[in-house]
Amino acid sequence: MQLKRFSKEVASEIITWFPTQKQSLLWGGRVFGWPIEASEIIERSKQSNLEFYTLADGNDALGFIEQQKISETEMRLCRIVVSPYHRGKGLGKKLVQLSLNEIQQRRTYKTVTLGVFTENVSAYNCYKSLGFVAIDKEPKFKEFGGEKWPWVQMEIAL
Repeated sequence: MQLKRFSKEVASEIITWFPTQKQSLLWGGRVFGWPIEASEIIERSKQSNLEFYTLADGNDALGFIEQQKISETEMRLCRIVVSPYHRGKGLGKKLVQLSLNEIQQRRTYKTVTLGVFTENVSAYNCYKSLGFVAIDKEPKFKEFGGEKWPWVQMEIAL
């Protein structure tokens, strides 16, 4: 398994990983519409402060992660997901670890941050097992359709 640069051909597969609007929101927030269109992911991948990667096994995309440059010393991990066909096998941890390794090799970034909804306990525990710690930073919730979804900010020093 390896971390590969995103190619637009995988976008049509990634959108199938979110069969419900709630799953889409938990992953992408309000960044994408519902239902998610492959073209939205492809268009977002062109932004200069973002880098998209997939966890790949040969030609198979097993996961996806977005790296967002926040500053010269901070990188943020966003929209982390493992294909529903491959969950429960530790691939989320592998995806985040490979991404951290890739960021660390650049020797520029000192901190990596991310946010996770509190109801996503498995993701929270995954990040914690890699050394991420919860920090007291806003926002502490995201609002969708009048509902407040609790949100935890996390970081790790490189």
